[in-house]
Amino acid sequence: MEIKQLKYFIEVAKREHLSEAALELEIAQSAISRQITQLEKELQVKLFNREGRNIYLTDEGKQLFSEATKIIDQFEETVRLFHKQSESNHFIIRIGYVESYISQVLTLLIQSFENQSDSIVEPILMEESEILNALTTDQIDIAFTDLSNDIKQNRELKVNALFEENYHIYAPKDAPITMATHPPLVQFSNKTIYQLYPLPSHIKQTLANIVIKPIRTITHPQLAQYILNKERGYIIAASYHLLDKNPDKWVDISLGHTELKRTICSVMRQDNRKNDIRLMLSMIDQLLSRSTTYH
Repeated sequence: MEIKQLKYFIEVAKREHLSEAALELEIAQSAISRQITQLEKELQVKLFNREGRNIYLTDEGKQLFSEATKIIDQFEETVRLFHKQSESNHFIIRIGYVESYISQVLTLLIQSFENQSDSIVEPILMEESEILNALTTDQIDIAFTDLSNDIKQNRELKVNALFEENYHIYAPKDAPITMATHPPLVQFSNKTIYQLYPLPSHIKQTLANIVIKPIRTITHPQLAQYILNKERGYIIAASYHLLDKNPDKWVDISLGHTELKRTICSVMRQDNRKNDIRLMLSMIDQLLSRSTTYH
């Protein structure tokens, strides 16, 4: 039994006339007759009594008419529901992002965009390993993530390098390393280092390849300040994560000259045609792009 057969059957039952039903459905009368015959064979019942050119529902036909009407109504309501959801989704821009400087400015981006658009933005914090699959399977429309080789080489993606993200390290004031102008990472090899909030996996691995001791994680500035006050370790963080200045206790050392850096980019599928997606890309350029050298 097919939806098409039920629709043909309902039209014939309403008009009790094959030719009138054929005109309404804009198909040949023979095609309707063939579908009704197949339906009767499948159900093993007679649906119509025929008297000349007129046809009338049998008791079984009346029963099927009642049930078929319910089925078609439910089918059409389901189609309307999904069409409505599809139209609604066209006005939702889902942004997947990794923890980075983007987190600090995402609210401004969303507010600026929604003030000029009928669309709304749904931000989704993700792991870097999830981003590419989420883009290619339409779970997200735009991603803010590391400019990896996989992303660079994917011809289905539109990629825009935005800015370079660097790191810095806080050292106790009296530590000899604070006297160096641009200390290489190897000078931290025997130090106790805490990451203030988790570092990106490849950044942490680069550091771990140099540092002898395990890199521990803390997630609160006050705890970081306590460790520095007690001279129990060094605190490494992304450049946008800052501790209160306390020159009597610790020194802020930039690591921008080291290999601890990453390029953050915006990425979307080339075939994305959602409403206002171009407006979003324009605002990303205005608010997030920085003049810098990318590696």
